[in-house]
Amino acid sequence: MKAVNQSFTTKIMKIAGKFQNNLVVSSITQGMMSTMPILMGSAIINILINLPITPWINFLKDTGLMVPLSEIVQIATCTGLFISFGIGRVISEKMGAKNPVEGGIIALFSFLIVTPLTTVVGDYGNAYSVGLENLGAQGIITSMIVSVCAGVLFMKLSKTPLRIKMPASVPPFVSQSFENIPGFVITLVPFIALRVLFGLTPYGGFTPFINTVIQAPLTGIGNSLTGHLVLLILCSLLWWLGLHGSMIIMPVIMVLGTAPLQENIAAVASGMAAPNLLTMMSIMAIIQMVGGPGCLFGLFIDMAFFTKSERYKTQGKLQLVPGLFNVIEPVVYGLPIVLNFTLLLPFVLLPVISYILMYFGMKLQLFTTPLTMATSFIPGPILGFLASGGIGFGIFIVLMCVLSCIVYYPFVKIMDTQQLKLESEEKN
Repeated sequence: MKAVNQSFTTKIMKIAGKFQNNLVVSSITQGMMSTMPILMGSAIINILINLPITPWINFLKDTGLMVPLSEIVQIATCTGLFISFGIGRVISEKMGAKNPVEGGIIALFSFLIVTPLTTVVGDYGNAYSVGLENLGAQGIITSMIVSVCAGVLFMKLSKTPLRIKMPASVPPFVSQSFENIPGFVITLVPFIALRVLFGLTPYGGFTPFINTVIQAPLTGIGNSLTGHLVLLILCSLLWWLGLHGSMIIMPVIMVLGTAPLQENIAAVASGMAAPNLLTMMSIMAIIQMVGGPGCLFGLFIDMAFFTKSERYKTQGKLQLVPGLFNVIEPVVYGLPIVLNFTLLLPFVLLPVISYILMYFGMKLQLFTTPLTMATSFIPGPILGFLASGGIGFGIFIVLMCVLSCIVYYPFVKIMDTQQLKLESEEKN
């Protein structure tokens, strides 16, 4: 049985490793992750300008800070724009570019080329503008497709003889700027063609086409309660098999959950209620705020204070501090949780139960959906109150931590009883 488990785990690890290290997948993941400071920063500003404290709101209005801060939040919703640069830069770096920034620039420019403009008729002629919606939530899938294609094509062309060679006397930074101009121009050709062709269709552009045909249905399916529960189960199972489940499912979470989160941020900044209950941040809340994947807060407490065997008592004390700060590797590999059938049931099902309870709590308006999470390296009960879901959300996280202690207790006692018996036999 052990040999079968090891063989199965090895095969899963190979498949997951190939997926995680794939050029396209890893570039999208890292490129999107590079936008997290903007995403978190705008969410924090959004919370500050919407605090239900009348003197504070009056202060922002009287000092003239309310308008520029609100505008900054709206600007930060141009996630597709930031993602395009991030993906282009990462993919160029992975493909051996001398200057990966060039890849970021070509990807960003290509994304703008396929983005439709709005024509504004004025007294002195026509003016053109880019709608924030096409640069933000509605343009995320387009941004990923265009950035990957532009980045790969540009790097392929940069390795051909299609380069401008400058005399040796020209400074390197100048010659490098001219070297890839042919590749830069040729890379733009297919995206110009896309702009022209889709401009002739009822969609009016490539971005509205992708949003209608791919992004909207995909986001609807992926951001359903069922879709998120599947992701949580997959995350826990991968960790149980010894893989970094959070990192493996992160690309899917980012792709499906970023657009709804941006829509929520934009809506709250405009004084409206958040339209989406489930976003990237809601699933991250359960993964991070109740002790890490598997909602392990209770396991850390139960091991540290309610075990009698020397092994688990010692392990509990050693793993309590990192565990409370959401660092789970010591317990996953040191307890271990990996291939531990005693802990499989609570490890997989507790996040599912917690997420369902959170969903109905938001549905019943007991607390609001979180927009930001501050940092993951804060104990869950404290982090819940620092998140943007309000005091009610903080109380919910505390209750989930208590539930974790209750659920893990009988399983910890089973392991502890078995270990006590082994230790007793060894002494005799």
